[in-house]
Amino acid sequence: MQNGTFTRCSGVLFDSGGNSVYSDNENYTLTICPQNAGQSTKLEFTTFDTQANTDILVIFDGQSISDPIIGTYSGTMSPGVIQATNTSGCLTLGFVSDGTTTANGWTANISCYEPCQTIISQIDTAVPAPNTDGYIRVCPNEQITLTGSGQFGTSGAGASYEWNLGDGTTQSGQTATFSYATPGVYIVNLNISDTNTSIDPTGCKNTNLLNQVVQVAPPVDFTGTVATKSTLCFGESTTITGIAKGVSFLSECSPPVSGVTFLPDGDGAVYTTCVAIDCYESNQTLDAINQLLEICVNIEHSFLEDLEIKIVSPSGQEVILHEYPSGGNLYLGEPNDDESTVAGVGADYCFSMSATTLLFNGTTVIAGSNPPSASVVPGVYLPVQSFSQLLGSPLNGDWCIEITDNQVYDNGYVFSWGLNFDPTIQPPEISFTPVITSEAWDANSTITNTSGNIITVQPPSDGNFCYTYRVMDDFGCESTKEVCIEVIPELIHANPIDLFVCDTTGTNSVVFNLSQNDAIIVAPNPNPTDFVLTYHTSQADADADTNPISVTDAAAFSGVHGQIIYGRFEYLTSGCYEIVSFTLNVFSEPSISSVNDFSLCDDAVDGDDTNGLVTFDLSTKTPEVLGSQLASEYTVKFYYDQAAADAAVDGTQITPPPFKTPLTPRLFMHDSKTN
Repeated sequence: MQNGTFTRCSGVLFDSGGNSVYSDNENYTLTICPQNAGQSTKLEFTTFDTQANTDILVIFDGQSISDPIIGTYSGTMSPGVIQATNTSGCLTLGFVSDGTTTANGWTANISCYEPCQTIISQIDTAVPAPNTDGYIRVCPNEQITLTGSGQFGTSGAGASYEWNLGDGTTQSGQTATFSYATPGVYIVNLNISDTNTSIDPTGCKNTNLLNQVVQVAPPVDFTGTVATKSTLCFGESTTITGIAKGVSFLSECSPPVSGVTFLPDGDGAVYTTCVAIDCYESNQTLDAINQLLEICVNIEHSFLEDLEIKIVSPSGQEVILHEYPSGGNLYLGEPNDDESTVAGVGADYCFSMSATTLLFNGTTVIAGSNPPSASVVPGVYLPVQSFSQLLGSPLNGDWCIEITDNQVYDNGYVFSWGLNFDPTIQPPEISFTPVITSEAWDANSTITNTSGNIITVQPPSDGNFCYTYRVMDDFGCESTKEVCIEVIPELIHANPIDLFVCDTTGTNSVVFNLSQNDAIIVAPNPNPTDFVLTYHTSQADADADTNPISVTDAAAFSGVHGQIIYGRFEYLTSGCYEIVSFTLNVFSEPSISSVNDFSLCDDAVDGDDTNGLVTFDLSTKTPEVLGSQLASEYTVKFYYDQAAADAAVDGTQITPPPFKTPLTPRLFMHDSKTN
């Protein structure tokens, strides 16, 4: 060490004593500059020892002691590695020793390095292009292509380019093509490294962040897009309502850190766990204490007095949340106080400037085991030091919680922790909600009516019929929702016949066998066992499937003339049905008037007037049989005997005219109401 200015890029810098001690009352100023233009001086101290606080070395970033001070050093506090950052590339050292006590001084290796040039990364083209807010909006799995370059202070020759895609992946080269499968917000940056490895073996880096925001739309919410009836009976119609809403993506800038951190017995041991925050603007800082709402930790420990808990910001600024020693033998959470390493149950303790009580002054409750003891009630507590000590700290970076265990014996666990910042300071681009720009049902021939987002459909046959609701959002993403209708096959049946009964009592109330229509109604159906047939006395009962006529009563039903019976023909499983009806008809019993005997003389019509054969036209007797009854309402048939007349079996009657007989027969008549 001596006065003067020297040009060096190698060698060793010693104090004035060389390998020995320096002298009392020294006052030297030494300037070291690089040998070549564009280089800077670098000193790497390998030893350092002076009289603490009295023999002092000051290093300046420049050519004189009037330039900015890099650092002041004494005792064994070594300067380490010192590099010039000024345009001259020089370092100036000033050393002053007092009149008593000297030490071994220092040794430092001299070298020169090429300072990093300024590199600024930029995006040249983007497909798709950013919107007016500068965000790229895409659908899941939609391809994105970015091409970038750099602005270099000297030269970009040989520079390498790497895209950080914000999802844990990277792509090399000036052009990157990629997509995101998961909805959310992604921050893309282009990192550039040049070939200058003087400072960093991987090259000098760009100093800016692009922070290109890419928003990937969540799926559309189709909740409420449903049919009024998803299963239809044949011939029925139903309405289908289409509803589509954009789903909000809400990003959490500082998610809690999960994962267990063991806090073993310690004697000043420090345990640290950090959360990385990177969603704020690159230059955004904590500007007010109310921007940090609270710091929360889920912890269990068996001796609060052991602990000091502090928060450390990305810039190294610290705030003590709980100080040592305070809190005595209070528990946190529900620990096992038996010196085992079995984890207890954590509790949430938060620290906020809005609270009024320090942690060690909190209300207690008996908790834990081996043995149970007083534990601080979970809640929000005032930190020992103010959050104001964190003002100016960058929001992005590693925020760490440090817990120091200052005494042996008790242990504990941290299960999770996190910071809650004021949501209003979050950049607006990290939360978004796509807006639906168009929505409609796809055309379908079975749609009979459309009213806004509601359609009426009536499928023409049985089977499955599907309808598509199609929407577009302002991200350009098309989404569809399909609603399907199942149509039950047609109920195949025949119409019943009206029933007729004669009233032999004159009361106009007779017994009908309604079951006569069972076989008629189900006859055309190929699977009659799939159905149930019931009879009802009103349309309302048949539709509601209430008050059915029992099978026993249907076989002997007391009905009146003109009464309508309703048959419900229904699928056993689907509930689809049809209503058929028939009428009960009651007629009064016809009367037979006295009929004169029918006498004719043998004639020669058949060629012989002596053979006893003659033709009788029985129809001429019909008016006598009916008397005053209208012929249009009755049918008269003639039989040979009483039994045949009573049975009135079709085909057994005598068919007039004519009727030939050589005898003198006794004829019987059957008079019945027509129908």
